[in-house]
Amino acid sequence: MSVNADSTPVESLPPTRWGVGDAVAGLLIANAAALFIGAAILAATGYVEEGADGELPLTMIAVLQIPLWAGYLGAPLWAAKRKGNGVVADFGLRMEGWDVLRGIGAGLGTQIIAIPLLYVALFAITDALGWEYDQDLSAVARDLTDKATDPVGVVLLVLIVAIAAPIIEELFFRGLLLRAIEKRSGPRWALWASSLVFGAVHLQLLQFPALTLIGLVLGWLTLRYGRLGPAIWAHIAFNSVATITLLVDAT
Repeated sequence: MSVNADSTPVESLPPTRWGVGDAVAGLLIANAAALFIGAAILAATGYVEEGADGELPLTMIAVLQIPLWAGYLGAPLWAAKRKGNGVVADFGLRMEGWDVLRGIGAGLGTQIIAIPLLYVALFAITDALGWEYDQDLSAVARDLTDKATDPVGVVLLVLIVAIAAPIIEELFFRGLLLRAIEKRSGPRWALWASSLVFGAVHLQLLQFPALTLIGLVLGWLTLRYGRLGPAIWAHIAFNSVATITLLVDAT
């Protein structure tokens, strides 16, 4: 018998055979699918020109997430089924009583306190160095929320940003990716590497420090409690604050 991260005894299970290669393959497949299948969808639906101008409707943006999320969801599900003991045993896809409060507290604290302080320091440094660039951190998210022009759009936005993305991304980044790196290099490398990858794959240079920071928080929660429940709720709270704030500002 072994003991998991929250000191709860668990029944011994066969060793898993998935690893970093499976995580890297999943990352590449997911993003390649988003690129090529997304381009095919845009071409087939006549949105090529609109996509180039950044004028895609929210429904089309939701459709374009499907190939990416299919890859992010499929990789850990496949790895756990074919090479492991299931997503609950391998990646801790479960939650316990206090996970909601732990996660929401961590997500709110990161979004409302830690990230503003981080950017105050970063902007002070870059201003002192004379670097000139757009410092509007909310621009990308605002472009998305501005597309939610009716109740259906608002519901769709919340489903995409505040519910689907946290669950799917946690299963991949703090499930398969973090645990695969941990198996090879230990928890410290796993925490930092998975957080940096999480920040980088969003392809938003200005938001990279914030995304890496929330990745560190989510990774720490996963390692500390041995399951994804706290990280999922933290991710939901983090995304929800940004979404609600921008929706309120837009009204």
